[in-house]
Amino acid sequence: MPDQFTIMTTHSLIIGDSSDMPEIDSGSIHLVVTSPPYWNLKKYGEKGLGPNLAYSKYLYEIQKVLKEIKRVMASGRFVAINVGTAISNDGMKPINADIVKIMGDLNFSFRKEIIWMKPKGTQGLWQRGATKFLRTEPYPCSFSLNIMHEYILIFQNEGQMQIDLRPEHRLSEEFIKEVSWSIWEMGVSHSKGHPAPFPDILPERIIKLYTIQGEFVLDPFGGTGTTMRVASGLNRNSIIYEINPAYIEIIKKNVGWNNTTSDCGIKHEIKIR
Repeated sequence: MPDQFTIMTTHSLIIGDSSDMPEIDSGSIHLVVTSPPYWNLKKYGEKGLGPNLAYSKYLYEIQKVLKEIKRVMASGRFVAINVGTAISNDGMKPINADIVKIMGDLNFSFRKEIIWMKPKGTQGLWQRGATKFLRTEPYPCSFSLNIMHEYILIFQNEGQMQIDLRPEHRLSEEFIKEVSWSIWEMGVSHSKGHPAPFPDILPERIIKLYTIQGEFVLDPFGGTGTTMRVASGLNRNSIIYEINPAYIEIIKKNVGWNNTTSDCGIKHEIKIR
């Protein structure tokens, strides 16, 4: 069911490290939708997580952000984390399993695991390992894969959830039939200027499933601002953190703002630490 009316919403971009979010009051966030940087795979800029970082250090840095998410989350509300499996010369790294462990230690309940199935050929018809298997080592014990899936992990915070559900918040039968499967077949984003943005449909589904109009959505790894753009269109408030100031103009363009209150009741603001 589409939203019935437009309300005033605010959208804040904070340029800073999301392992410390003093701009957000404790217990004030109703939903987190995010995708942490890939480990040792993508180049995001001079700051932040990613290449040339030991896996244990990568997990430690992710854990710091998740601890801060714990502080800002409202009781009983949800966190959705999109992650992929990482491959290294030492073998595959089960980032999804490690995040489940960290969230469990923070007293979040692991509620859902959704598989994001990407179209074949999304990252090129063949990845490097599969190309080697096909072209130079097409023999037993040299098997390699083109990875075409990621995980969307859903966690619920401890405590009693407070949400004022009304008839206008009812989800449509069409939407429920579309999302009530453990595998979501979705394309990828074609946004320019960032190595790994997720498509609008991913946060759109999650935001519809776990919030109502006027609530606050947080993305601690803001990237190109996809979560903010989608939250704005769904009449939710949003806060995103992005550690690399080089993405400011990309985010502003993708979200479509000029730091003012627009005629349609949307207020944008930027804070640079």
